[in-house]
Amino acid sequence: MAASREADAPLRRDVRLLGSLLGHVLVEQEGEALFEAEERIRLLARDARATGDVERVRDAVRMLDSHEQATVLRAFALYFQLANIAEQHHRLRRRRQYADEPTAPRESLADAFERLRDRDLEPLQRVSLELVLTAHPTEAARRTILLAHVRIADLIGRLDDAALTEPEREQVEQELGEQIAILWQTDEVRHGRPRVVDEIRHGLWFFEHSLIDAGERLLADYRVRVPGAPPPFSFGSWIGGDMDGNPATGAETIREALGRARGLALDRYRTDVRELAVALSMNRTLVGISPELDESIAGDERELPDYAAAIGRQNELEPYRRKLSFVWWRLGHDGYRDSADLLADLDVLRRSLEANRGGRMAAGRLAGLRRRVELFGFNLAKLDLRLHAREVREPSARAREALAAAAEARKRFGPDALDTVIVSGTQSASDVLAVLELTAEPLSVVPLFETIADLERAPAVVRELLDEPRFGRLVERRGRRLEVMVGYSDSGKDGGYLTAQWAIYRAQEALAEVAREANVELTIFHGRGGSAGRGGGPTYASILAQPAGQPPGRLKLTEQGETISFKYGLPGLAYRNLEAALAGTILAAFPEASARAPTEEERAALDELAARSERRYRALVRDEPGFVDFFRAFTPVDELSLLEIGSRPARRPDPDAADYLEALRAIPWVFAWTQNRTVLPAWFGCGSALGGADADVLRELYRRLPFFRSIVDNLEMTLAKSSLEIARQYLELVPPELEPERLYATIAAEHERTLDAVLETLESRSLLERQPVIRRSVQLRNPYVDPMNAIQVELLRRFRAGDDDARLPLMRSIAGIAAALRNTG
Repeated sequence: MAASREADAPLRRDVRLLGSLLGHVLVEQEGEALFEAEERIRLLARDARATGDVERVRDAVRMLDSHEQATVLRAFALYFQLANIAEQHHRLRRRRQYADEPTAPRESLADAFERLRDRDLEPLQRVSLELVLTAHPTEAARRTILLAHVRIADLIGRLDDAALTEPEREQVEQELGEQIAILWQTDEVRHGRPRVVDEIRHGLWFFEHSLIDAGERLLADYRVRVPGAPPPFSFGSWIGGDMDGNPATGAETIREALGRARGLALDRYRTDVRELAVALSMNRTLVGISPELDESIAGDERELPDYAAAIGRQNELEPYRRKLSFVWWRLGHDGYRDSADLLADLDVLRRSLEANRGGRMAAGRLAGLRRRVELFGFNLAKLDLRLHAREVREPSARAREALAAAAEARKRFGPDALDTVIVSGTQSASDVLAVLELTAEPLSVVPLFETIADLERAPAVVRELLDEPRFGRLVERRGRRLEVMVGYSDSGKDGGYLTAQWAIYRAQEALAEVAREANVELTIFHGRGGSAGRGGGPTYASILAQPAGQPPGRLKLTEQGETISFKYGLPGLAYRNLEAALAGTILAAFPEASARAPTEEERAALDELAARSERRYRALVRDEPGFVDFFRAFTPVDELSLLEIGSRPARRPDPDAADYLEALRAIPWVFAWTQNRTVLPAWFGCGSALGGADADVLRELYRRLPFFRSIVDNLEMTLAKSSLEIARQYLELVPPELEPERLYATIAAEHERTLDAVLETLESRSLLERQPVIRRSVQLRNPYVDPMNAIQVELLRRFRAGDDDARLPLMRSIAGIAAALRNTG
């Protein structure tokens, strides 16, 4: 514990500094009285955590007028932005410290290859990890805010320099204060729903600022261990192509997404080529070049006579610069058919350098550019098109136009730009086959199985598809490769967390068996969200929790909402999180080194746990007559639309949806429960399941099965972030006729059962006992987030009573609590 506190001392120092600077900014901007009110409420909230007396915080909040409530709320929200940046930077700091330790850090390439020492690494030639960015609306932060966060992180990093003089340190602190003041004067919420093009730009921001460089670095490190291997990971995107329930997405946004991505890629390569030309100044009078390079330059001059004339004899004695000037021109004028042609030109340069004492130069910037082109091509990320089964059963004009746009895009940008159509809500083989009637393009048509019942039907549906001649020909054409997607969101909303996780696990096992029988190579596409209730949790542990070797080393998964900015907003973190995902995928390629299948006895135990959990979950969520009305009053679900965080509506326009919950998307379902700190979708039903089982059986499952260990660990984290004492405050928003106390008592009892069962399984006295760093982080956050909830209750009461002045601060409360808790949806 002492060592842990010592390791975290720099983090505590950074948070104190940022908090102090925020205090100064508050005094400058709002006056001493406001700062004193904020501090008084914070200290009351801290004491309330020790005494359980949350009413004192409520009373203090109610004593503030509406302007003061809104301002204090913003102060707490900004504190969380700053604390998050400090924590993210500290993760990178600790990672650098691990480099000096004798053992490789967990979730790293070094650790993965250490575990595989003395093994035949041939399976790594087939490793494939694809990370797919989506525009699912749980990211409350604007891009303007994210850019400010990057600047603050850079400044914090400068404070780690031991050689910094005192005046230099004071200058950095001055700049930090300036950035905090700018954030205070910048509105953190949007005033208008983002368009799909805004979401496209937002997604590309992460490639521009972190993913391109982090991906290239990771590929370089991987090839140190597996020389010459093909890139083991790639990127995809749904942004602009996800038409499921979003009327704003279609043919035009498909073109927009692909065009903007290509423009960003080519602009980046032009910049890299210009910098490379500055560096490669070798002169013919001092060093020779290959005849191949001479011939290549002559060919460029013949093919591009106007440009050759324009540059004249410039760089005639500097052949590498001359060749790169033609490369630069082609990149700006669609002079390459595809990225393979660019790689061919770069290889001409590489071979000439290597043959003429330029090996160091070939292995430097030139190799880095080549890796970037290998990974990202001219399209950055493959765009997937997603349609709901309804739209293909009875095709709309929009679906036909989108598929036509996809065909057009493949001709313009190449077949790798868009080669997949996902059919969400798949219930039968005909849902998938209907797509084949709408397009002649050889696209991969991927069924997405979402509900518990759909997951159970999945193996039979896929078997039927493989037996169908047209679908079979598509699979054959793609090298006998098959992709199937499993959904965590709707399955969790349908049957609860534990039941959904086990249903997905069993579906993967059965699908792998179908693939083996048909002799096809299967990739499972995991539709994971950011929160545990939607399949979230640490990526590395989640990968290793999948069924052993099913399929080995082939994985595709979504990165959604605030998870994207948290993982990839800072360049160093982007590398770290990509590395963890790749390390897990590498180990998964060697089933004997990563996991084992449950025994029949363990499987029977998990079947029973899942069945009990589903019964308890559905008894409340589906069978309780007043539950929906209670949910809408008890949480801010209906007010989430005020935040304008996504172009897509919160409810599917489903004419077949018989009730509110059936049409409600899983994202607002989870987001709303997180806002009032209940976090119900991530644990409800688990207490009845685990509490009714033998503790020794649960402990044995936890020790032996990574799948069950991941379940329990995620439950522990979720319970630590939940707070039913705070959630109880929202009961005053529920009309008496909905029996709020009775329903709350049901929820509280299940929460207590879940808490007891998790502690019993872990043999712990308190949550996060084995993870003191995370525990302290949660404990330190609570005194700041609790008052935000108290203010949100007041704002909801006023807004629902017709006070429109409460609208903007209510929006800010939702964004602030989302930033505080991070895993919102």
